[in-house]
Amino acid sequence: MQVQTIRLANSISIQIFEHISAIDEQVWNSITPNIFFYQTHQFLSVIEEIHTAIQFRYVLVYKEDKIVAGLYTQLLDFSFRNLVNYNANASTGIKSKVKQYIAKKDTKLLNLGNVFFTGDKGIICQQGDNIISLLPDIFTKLYTSFTKQKPSAYLVANIYLQDESKCASFSSHAFHPFITEPDMLMPIAAAWTSFDDYLSAISSKYRVRDKKILALSSSIKTVNFTLEEIKNNRAQFSYLYANVINHVAFNMATLSVDFFERMKLLYADKFNIIGYYKEEALVGFACLFNVDENMLHVHYIGLDYAINKEQKLYNRMLLDFVKFAIDNKKNKIHFGRTATEIKSTIGAQAFPLNAYLKMQNPLLNTSLPYFLNRIKPAEYTLRNPFRELS
Repeated sequence: MQVQTIRLANSISIQIFEHISAIDEQVWNSITPNIFFYQTHQFLSVIEEIHTAIQFRYVLVYKEDKIVAGLYTQLLDFSFRNLVNYNANASTGIKSKVKQYIAKKDTKLLNLGNVFFTGDKGIICQQGDNIISLLPDIFTKLYTSFTKQKPSAYLVANIYLQDESKCASFSSHAFHPFITEPDMLMPIAAAWTSFDDYLSAISSKYRVRDKKILALSSSIKTVNFTLEEIKNNRAQFSYLYANVINHVAFNMATLSVDFFERMKLLYADKFNIIGYYKEEALVGFACLFNVDENMLHVHYIGLDYAINKEQKLYNRMLLDFVKFAIDNKKNKIHFGRTATEIKSTIGAQAFPLNAYLKMQNPLLNTSLPYFLNRIKPAEYTLRNPFRELS
């Protein structure tokens, strides 16, 4: 695809690229001095290289002659079963048949951001509110950049509630909002210099609970995998990761197992895969990104659910993540979505998220609000494990 400069409103123009390799790495990474590691040229290059079934588009946004933002999108096959599964309410009769019919439908979805990283809305800039208002027009231009397989739906996700006002123009462009599971983040107190400090900060009820979890899982040993060990455990990673994917209600796409090896090569000791062993069997793993100075990112886990039921393996992982963050002097943990209530029991806080969806077909898009208004994540109760300070 030949790179073209496309004029938008006022002094704004964009350039669209099929591959991130067509953009100079230094140019992309310098769009903002505070770029997140998962938005860097290197990280996105890996995502593109290992997911060959997905079509990618990258956008540079110019104001006059200066780059003010970068955007990235992914065109993928999306099943509406994901949205149907989000409806926690049981349906009968006609409603049940309608849900079953819709669940069988697939579409070519153009997603803003990287579907493989929770919380990533696909925008790199210093003033996101100015760029967000341009998204509907940019999606229109992106549509024309595809030839054989064009988008039939558009998704803007990971919009925090406090940023809703920035999406005011979406409704006039026929985008429809819906609620997703919240993003989960946990602050790490500066006073915690050890895991025992954390245990002292929570109430006796939760302290007893956590110690019971540690006792139940005491026979499970952990290993911080080397690159060679990651290569040797590919098959088990695939199996355990698939277990988790099959348990979640909403899954946009399945991560390639090549990702784990490539991340270790890219980030070395700043990327940790912690393996959980029951005797000689690998029964779980978790990926920890120790790249950002202040925040630990926990993404991608695998579980043997039989062991999880017997020995509270997932709960043990959560406590291990807290310990890892304290030991590495982080001030926050980013857990991503899913398992909202369980994560809150260790001190994670929920940050509600909205998403916006539009169908290319006008008739389907007109009926979309009726469907989306009935799609809600499963209900949860947020817990607070910390003692009240007098």
